[in-house]
Amino acid sequence: MINVFTMSQFFQESMHISAMPGRQVSQTTTLCSMTTRPVRWFILLASTILFLVLPGTLTCSAASKPFPLYYAIVDNVNFWEKIYSTYSLNQAVIHDSDDLSKVYGVISLVDDKTPGASKINSQRQQQAIENYSRMLTRLAGGSPVTGEEKRIAALFTGPNRLQELRNAAKNVRSQRGQKERFLEGVVKSGAFLEEIRAIFRSYNLPEDLAYLPHVESSFNTRAYSKFGAAGMWQFTRSTGKLYMMINSEVDERLDPILATHAAAKYLRNSYEKLGTWPLAITSYNYGLAGMLRAREDKGSYSEIYRNYQKGYFKFASKNFYSEFLAARMVAEKLEKKYRLHRPQRVTTFKLRGFVHINQLTDHFRTTVATLQRLNPALRAPVFGGEKLVPEGYTLRLPNEQSTAKLINSFPSSRFKSSQNQNLFHRVKKGETAGAIARQYDISLSDLLSANNLDRFSTIYIRQKLRIPLSHGGIGFVPVSPVAVLNAKPKIVALSPQGGAPPVLTAAKKNKPTSWQSTDFLPSKDPTIYNVFNITTRGDFKVGQVVVQPEESLELFAQWLNTDIATLTRMSNLPRGRQISPGQKIQLFFNHVSPDKFEEKRLDFLNETEEDFFSAYTVIGKTMYTVEPGDTLWDLCYNKFDIPLWLLERYNSTINLAQLRHSQELIIPLVQQL
Repeated sequence: MINVFTMSQFFQESMHISAMPGRQVSQTTTLCSMTTRPVRWFILLASTILFLVLPGTLTCSAASKPFPLYYAIVDNVNFWEKIYSTYSLNQAVIHDSDDLSKVYGVISLVDDKTPGASKINSQRQQQAIENYSRMLTRLAGGSPVTGEEKRIAALFTGPNRLQELRNAAKNVRSQRGQKERFLEGVVKSGAFLEEIRAIFRSYNLPEDLAYLPHVESSFNTRAYSKFGAAGMWQFTRSTGKLYMMINSEVDERLDPILATHAAAKYLRNSYEKLGTWPLAITSYNYGLAGMLRAREDKGSYSEIYRNYQKGYFKFASKNFYSEFLAARMVAEKLEKKYRLHRPQRVTTFKLRGFVHINQLTDHFRTTVATLQRLNPALRAPVFGGEKLVPEGYTLRLPNEQSTAKLINSFPSSRFKSSQNQNLFHRVKKGETAGAIARQYDISLSDLLSANNLDRFSTIYIRQKLRIPLSHGGIGFVPVSPVAVLNAKPKIVALSPQGGAPPVLTAAKKNKPTSWQSTDFLPSKDPTIYNVFNITTRGDFKVGQVVVQPEESLELFAQWLNTDIATLTRMSNLPRGRQISPGQKIQLFFNHVSPDKFEEKRLDFLNETEEDFFSAYTVIGKTMYTVEPGDTLWDLCYNKFDIPLWLLERYNSTINLAQLRHSQELIIPLVQQL
């Protein structure tokens, strides 16, 4: 693709300020608006020179559109355009992570359906990265010999080429092609694009923001990332709760239309605070607070792109806007060539109370599977009958001739006034899992599944177990990270040793011992989610908790029914600082009891694990030796691409907040289902 620019856009890189659509901003300064004669002559001369260097121009009016293509990111946009339209899923592009114009080679991968494909492809990519890294190191110390070395050496021509070669040896990266997946996303997008565009228009935002899900999820409404982002718009749980309902019954992140409204609100807020769409779009990946700091430090988008290196502004955030521009470009072309899915017509019914899923299927003569397809925001406990469809929920129903009449005739007597409440049991000394299951008239397998336990898990005295409610023979089994095997585990009581709490534990006779075993997930002592050292101060209680992975001040504030400012003040926490795993903090329970707080923590843990293991599985483990400069963030998000809570689960005896050189870590190997 040929990319061309005028001097207007070239100079705008350091002074481009956009406005909301239709709003005039007098501060915007482009060379198109300069009227002095000397400047005009300079522009004419410089533009002529630039036209000879770059084969074409981009008009001033195009440069002032909401999504400018800056000169600094031309190579990046070209790179991502090819990733989306040229390179297949069975190819990986080996390239420089800082300069995407430097592509060293393209390697072949095996099809994902091939047994062991994930491991094979990972090894192939890693081997290619190491080969090119060694080659670049050799070239930094000597002249090229082979034809391949000469080709790679020709990519480095500047006066500092030897230092650039040494730096490049550390920046070799692999990017898998996305051609087939992107096309599939374009075809799927037809079911939503018209409504998504209308939503953005209603918020007075540029309609082309509708192309952003191509970057986030390829319009996969069930997409779930390893780090907890869900749905077509890939909201994390903490950010999503600012705009949507996310609980044990409903996760609106999975509803493409409700999530689009949330995305519009987020993007509008980010644009109003950051002032340009390149910055606002980048904030969708890096976060609004991070981009505000970056803008304060560097000013314009181009300066941030070229020179900002603080925090975690790494490859993904740096390329996010370029990916959006490339995705929009490729999608617009494909939309003209292929038949897209059409929107599905539905009839909606706003519920006047809580109602069992069976009451709905019976009355509307439909199936649970149909309602599940039309209402992706409803979670498994609702479809299984453990929870009721919540009051106020707008239910989507098949658009049939009889639907409107059936809505009008739905009996009010079928509505309930309240939701089924979670039931918990605190384990006592001498109890067995089987006895607890019999006490509540549930199966042992349901009890283990509801608490994300398998037959090898340890159950602790004073642990809170979630008791699944009766579900009327629907066959509901809560999602579990590890399949509960048919054989019922024998539960025996152990006496306390070395001050450790007494436990009830599953029989270990058949516990897997092979290092590569994949049917065992290390259990986590759930008592660490308890509130301890509880005392009474006046009319409310005070207690301490140990922060766990994925928890935040925002979540604690929500669980305590308070705001972050009040929480920070009462807990004597420094303003502006975030909490970290392993940190012990004091909480005040003036609106919510410690017991209710614990239940919300356990619900969050279970929902996080259920979501993750509905999309991924652990296929093995490997060892890693900590190197100088390693941080917990880099290991999880950059090196191994796994969530922090999962790394902690496999290394529960290690203080991950204080990594030491040469320390051995167990790294779970994760594969998408």
